[in-house]
Amino acid sequence: MCTNFDLHTLLKMAKPPHVVSERRLIILSGIGWLFDAMDVLLLSYLLVAAAPELNMGVAERTAVILANNLGMLIGATLFGRLSDALGRRKVFITTLLLYSLATGATAFVRSHSELAVVRFVAGLGLGGELPVVASYVSELSLPGRRGRNVVLLESFWSLGALAAAAVAYYLFPALGWRTAVLILSATALYTAAIRSVLPEHKPQRRTTLHISEYARRLVPLWYTWFVLAFGYYGIFLWLPTILVRERGFTALGSYEFMLVTTIAQLPGYFAAAFLVERIGRRPTASLFFAASALSALAFAHSQGPSQLYLAALALNFFNLGAWGVVYAYTPELFPDHVRGLAAGSAGSMARIGMILGPMLYPAMGLSSLLVVTALWLSVPVAVYTLPETRHRRAAEDTTSRSAHSPSGSPS
Repeated sequence: MCTNFDLHTLLKMAKPPHVVSERRLIILSGIGWLFDAMDVLLLSYLLVAAAPELNMGVAERTAVILANNLGMLIGATLFGRLSDALGRRKVFITTLLLYSLATGATAFVRSHSELAVVRFVAGLGLGGELPVVASYVSELSLPGRRGRNVVLLESFWSLGALAAAAVAYYLFPALGWRTAVLILSATALYTAAIRSVLPEHKPQRRTTLHISEYARRLVPLWYTWFVLAFGYYGIFLWLPTILVRERGFTALGSYEFMLVTTIAQLPGYFAAAFLVERIGRRPTASLFFAASALSALAFAHSQGPSQLYLAALALNFFNLGAWGVVYAYTPELFPDHVRGLAAGSAGSMARIGMILGPMLYPAMGLSSLLVVTALWLSVPVAVYTLPETRHRRAAEDTTSRSAHSPSGSPS
């Protein structure tokens, strides 16, 4: 029979270091994620709202998207590496401040070239935050709940997408896009809450293995991230424009369409959060990628409003669920001393996808959706070359198991 001291000691030993309330960890990290998503997706609405004033055609809008995504490409690797050296929370705060200030600066741009520069700076912060926060939540979560918690963290992306649609639908017409983005820069104040409540986590070097030792994991993982982002941003950044140019929607009507269909993202995340702990990371990812592909195909062939709405609802449900699974899976594949760098490098591959994906629609029109369909259908093959991590007891298990076998094998 255990004494109170013994029981207390056992409970402490069962938890990872720097334990914080699970609810607080998810909510406070998730709010930062919400702001991130809102800023990323608000760009698609800005391209429509600011086009007349800044004299932007398709080429100019593409240049702005390219600048934003280049910033995210650099930020993902740079801040991922810095988080391994300096600590997750410190870098989380830095990236949040960076893109919040850049969002405020967007209100003062006078040309599409100035908008591109500001979006490059915002992209540095946006690209840096995502892999850092996913690793942070994974590392501070209890065993057996890491996958679920990271997918729940990712679910805040859908709230950010809804917020972006709501801002475009309600604030842009009422206040103008410049005033709206200036107000949104107040997200910088949120850093005070993170600094005062969430603990720091600085990875400790436990082995001499270098990130290159994990090449057999990195290659299929990079492919998965690249294809996921290529399709997502290739479709969603142009979706308001597609609805206006291809389907006869008004600008306000396209905002309303996005607002309604984005609601499906949240149950998609919840479904993924349930399945990753029930059937595993690989089966869930394969299911959601295949369903995303079929949804994109259905959207490409949809004609009337009802068909468009149904296809878009399915696309939002499955594709954002796929994002949640990938974010949950990635940190579990690497030991903590290279986790930020590995996740950051995967994020950088996603940014390359972000750069190339949005170029597809201007070149191919709606046929670009067929390319996305084919690529998403190929992802399950890549996923099944990676080890399953559902049964591992803690994130640190990756370190001990991988020390003898960098390539890993299915659990």
